[in-house]
Amino acid sequence: MFESIGLVPIHRPSRRWDIARIKSQLSTKQLFWITCAVLWAVLPQLYRLPWWFLPMTIVVVSYRFYAQLNHIKKAYNIVLMMIAILTLLLIVYTQGLGLSREISVTILITMTVLKLLETYLMRDALLVVMLCFFVTMTRFLYSQDLLLVFYLLASAFVSTHALAMLNFEKTNKWFDFQQLKSTASSLVLAIPFATLFFLVFPRLGAPIWGSPDIFGEGKTGISDTMSPGSIVELFMDDSPAFRVTFEDGYIPPNNQLYWRGPVLWNFDGRMWSRKKHNNVRQTIRQYQADAAIEYQIELENTGQKYMFGLDYVIAAPEKAFLLPDSLLYSPTAINQLKHYKLKSLLLGRFHQPVSEPDLDLLLAYPSGQNQQTLAMMQNWKAEAKNDLAIINRALNWFNQDEFYYSFTPPPLENEVIDEFLFGTKRGFCEHYASSFVIMMRMAGIPARVVTGYQGGVDNGEYLLVKQSDAHAWAEVYIQHDGVGYWQRVDPTSMVAPERVEQGAREIMAEKRNAFDFEWLKNARESMDKYRYQWNRWVREFNVSKQQALFRAIGIEHRDGKSLALMMIGILFVTALLILIPLWWIKRKRYHSLQKLYLNFAQLAKKYPNLYQQHQQGIEVFASGFIKKFPDTKTQVNHFVNLYLNTRYSDNQELKHKNLSHLYQTLQKIKTKTVE
Repeated sequence: MFESIGLVPIHRPSRRWDIARIKSQLSTKQLFWITCAVLWAVLPQLYRLPWWFLPMTIVVVSYRFYAQLNHIKKAYNIVLMMIAILTLLLIVYTQGLGLSREISVTILITMTVLKLLETYLMRDALLVVMLCFFVTMTRFLYSQDLLLVFYLLASAFVSTHALAMLNFEKTNKWFDFQQLKSTASSLVLAIPFATLFFLVFPRLGAPIWGSPDIFGEGKTGISDTMSPGSIVELFMDDSPAFRVTFEDGYIPPNNQLYWRGPVLWNFDGRMWSRKKHNNVRQTIRQYQADAAIEYQIELENTGQKYMFGLDYVIAAPEKAFLLPDSLLYSPTAINQLKHYKLKSLLLGRFHQPVSEPDLDLLLAYPSGQNQQTLAMMQNWKAEAKNDLAIINRALNWFNQDEFYYSFTPPPLENEVIDEFLFGTKRGFCEHYASSFVIMMRMAGIPARVVTGYQGGVDNGEYLLVKQSDAHAWAEVYIQHDGVGYWQRVDPTSMVAPERVEQGAREIMAEKRNAFDFEWLKNARESMDKYRYQWNRWVREFNVSKQQALFRAIGIEHRDGKSLALMMIGILFVTALLILIPLWWIKRKRYHSLQKLYLNFAQLAKKYPNLYQQHQQGIEVFASGFIKKFPDTKTQVNHFVNLYLNTRYSDNQELKHKNLSHLYQTLQKIKTKTVE
């Protein structure tokens, strides 16, 4: 019917599917910078993401650029939805189901990458870039280290530049220096405001990323178990364990720096483990004041609950307690940088009663194993006058026999004590401490293994203790005249005394790995000085320090009115500090010749129509000026000719000479206009 009257119906596709299958409205350059922003934001988190994330990212990015270059329309929404659901199922499969930092961050990062598949419109592109800023911020939930901050600043720069490309794409150059410079300038302008908000924004008692109830991660370092090779692994790691500042600036000799950590009681034939305690050790009440040493420790986050202090800690700090074996313990996991003050007595022995059940545990060893060691210790016990004689004989044996200190000892398979003492005779500190304690137990002397750190590096303002300073030693319980005390014994010092005097790293001639260079070690220690200052002034800028800052500027109470007035004042001053230099940089600048021409134009300021002609060039303006002031014709023509000759001359000497003539001619013109 419609055809008979000349009307042909138009068949339109479904609007829903038409919207879903749009072509990209972004240029390849814009897509490139958006993708760069995503990859830069995601890169530092790759190591904690599921194994399938990297292949998925490669596929998504490759397909998106293939679609862009071949003008392929966006996939159907149902397809994108199925991909998102499948990805969520993969996250649940690999990381579990529940509310945690890991799952939340993984979902955010994964969906940001998948968003590239539907980034065809400007709206979606802007959303992806904004998500990149959030992804970048999530990295601070795991660490706020100084080196990481530089990397994340670079990520913020890339995201900001991608945002600029979406709004101000002026050229087809993918790397335009002027555009990059403009982005950098924008970030620089933001620094004062970021600093302001960092200083005055109200702070919580503890940052949320350090909440022990939700999050828990760190570089574990010393563990509460020990087996052959466990401390050797730490020896390969030069990252900081903690930093120590001594109150009077005096650092004790290296052989007195035993930083006590987990104390190991139980041995199953290969692995040592801690004893669970249900009580605490009392504070040391009686001691000579001049024998005590005070210091402050800055402990890196470990995700563990134990802390470190010099043998022997007098009293536990606030929010911590001492276990009966003198292990300093925190009730919550240490998930952020922790500062605490301690006072210790640098003693080799510590008087303490031990219960009968504990003594039985301290004498236990696996039956039916290490028979060669057992036979030797029974002979020693029969020949010895007392326990001290057995201890000294064992130490002399380590010193006189062919035992070697090595960070690449042969593996121990079955009866590890016998294999080490009578076979390989090459080991690290855990081999010597473990063997010595079992030897003592077989001889009827209560003993246990103590792990921690030994020594440290004098790094100027503080003592730097690294993971590579991890160490294990022994404690034996001596009973004399009804009084018992713990005696520290370090069998490693009998094999390699330089280890205790100088540190483990100093006595090793061979390299630990391909990157074990002296200059690199020194560079890391120098870098740690800046990290220490960063920790001190930025990472540890807490509520108390903020209150001290407010008091210094005259604000005693942090009420809303005072904070608002302070914020307004600081914002105003900061804006002035930014705008005044910008005005100075952007102001119009005139060279001497231009200034002379402007002075010439000023002579016609009283005549608006004539004055406006100076913007059309000197010849047009001069013609109008002569009509208004006929008596100046000769001087004006001379001024114009001299101006043009000077303006387009390459002779600097002539330019300098003509400027003087121009000034004199202008004075003559001015005189005649006044007349």
